[in-house]
Amino acid sequence: MKFSTALSVSATALAAAAVGYALYFDYKRRNDPAFRKKLRKQSKQSVKAAKKEIKAAAQQENMMIEKAVKDVAEPGVLPTGVQEKEAFFMEQVATGEALFAQGPAYHVPAAIAFFKALKVYPAPVELVMIYQKAVPKEVFDLIMKLITRDAAVHGAGGASGSQEDVDDLVPSEASKEVKDQPEEPKEEKEQPKEEKQPKEEKQPKEEKEQPKEEKEQPKEEPKEEPKDDLKEVKEELKEEVKEELKEESKNQDEPLA
Repeated sequence: MKFSTALSVSATALAAAAVGYALYFDYKRRNDPAFRKKLRKQSKQSVKAAKKEIKAAAQQENMMIEKAVKDVAEPGVLPTGVQEKEAFFMEQVATGEALFAQGPAYHVPAAIAFFKALKVYPAPVELVMIYQKAVPKEVFDLIMKLITRDAAVHGAGGASGSQEDVDDLVPSEASKEVKDQPEEPKEEKEQPKEEKQPKEEKQPKEEKEQPKEEKEQPKEEPKEEPKDDLKEVKEELKEEVKEELKEESKNQDEPLA
């Protein structure tokens, strides 16, 4: 009983001290300008320190990704035989699973192990889809960074499958942003309105007016042109008749001579 009583008393004293410190802290924060200034300074320092840590972590991550991409491209790192590839693949997948299970600090090494397994797998696009379902999102994003960087450094031939095939099945963040843009649907809706412009141009009316002009021309032509043709034909006939008469008269005069 004495031990339990001592524990309860000590717990009560600690709780009272905590409450008293909280009250004192709140009082100082409200009534002491220097204390408030000190708190603001501490908060700014903590924010700066957090930003530095995030920046340093990002730099370290990029360095590890660059190193992994370069190491994989070196000759002799990846196996060439079928059995060797199979054993290497199983080893790297098991390593990746063990690493990402240890926490966020091991996500980059886990992604590198999965990336190495991807390099020897005969169907990389299918394996990427399996990774998307089997590994945490943070690890999968790192795997995609490795694939993208490998394609940028060594071209499309750097990986067994093309980056375009992977992007078709696993959309990147840039493609998602393009799909999410609200301006494209508006442009598509405005296009049909522009296609309906023939109504305003009234082209059919102009086409209807043209036949009238064409009809008027034939009416004028038959009246004038046939007359000219007939006159010419008549004159030609007259000349022919005159010539025939002259020839006949000549023929008649020659026997008499």
